Amino acid sequence: MGKGGGGGDGGAAAAAAAEAARKARIADNIQAVKSQFFAREAERDVPEAIWGSRMKSVYDDGTQTYSKVPEQYVTNQSAIDEANSWNKDRPFTDAYTQPRMTALDDIEGRVRDRFLPDFEQDIGDARRELKFALSRRNLLGSSAQADAEERLQDRIGEGRRGIDQRVAGARSEKEALDQQLMNNLIGQAQADVSRSSLLGGIGSSFLANTDRAINAANQQSMGNMFQDVGSLFKEINDQKAIQQGMANAAMFSNAMRNNPTNLFGGNSTSGSSGDIVDWG
Repeated sequence: MGKGGGGGDGGAAAAAAAEAARKARIADNIQAVKSQFFAREAERDVPEAIWGSRMKSVYDDGTQTYSKVPEQYVTNQSAIDEANSWNKDRPFTDAYTQPRMTALDDIEGRVRDRFLPDFEQDIGDARRELKFALSRRNLLGSSAQADAEERLQDRIGEGRRGIDQRVAGARSEKEALDQQLMNNLIGQAQADVSRSSLLGGIGSSFLANTDRAINAANQQSMGNMFQDVGSLFKEINDQKAIQQGMANAAMFSNAMRNNPTNLFGGNSTSGSSGDIVDWG
């Protein structure tokens, strides 16, 4: 019984050791996954050893007595140990790794390159079309030109904001896809998947996420925001006419209130003699 019990204890100890090793392996693999996504805190400088001297007691078996002998030791060993411990398990920051930052910058550049050249060409075409429309109406240098150009500038600003939104959307999509990838890999690590299986295809996964984010942004066509620049100008003319008409109506109404009997150059009432006025 005693011998069997000892064997059982040994089995329990082995199982405990195996479980401890498994947990340590999982923890290390999770750290390895996270290190592909987030930067760590900076390493700390390990101080050089500073030596000191002290006396220590040494036991002599022959004489069965203790004697004092000199000993050298590192006086700042705790500082060295602390720096080494920090560098071994540096905590992660919220900042992305440099490869991820480079990928995000690449996404922004590629999305802008997709939309910006055509947009700049559309701006040039719109400016020329507007100038021709103003010239045909002999309105160059007029207030109508200032109004039209102000509206065109509003359209340009709207277009640039639209491109910025596509760039930001692509970046956010990449970040979301990478977050999903990291969560999936951590889940596999917690299931004790080997590190080679975890990290073997991570590079291709990052590239696939980048391509998906860019394709999603590029599918949102902007079109030409300036196709109606001629009608934009006409709209300005129409509004000018409406405003002028309203102003004329106001003048007419004011004149009626101030002198309703003399609006057409005559009097509708009799003079002091009471004679009827001839409107003919």
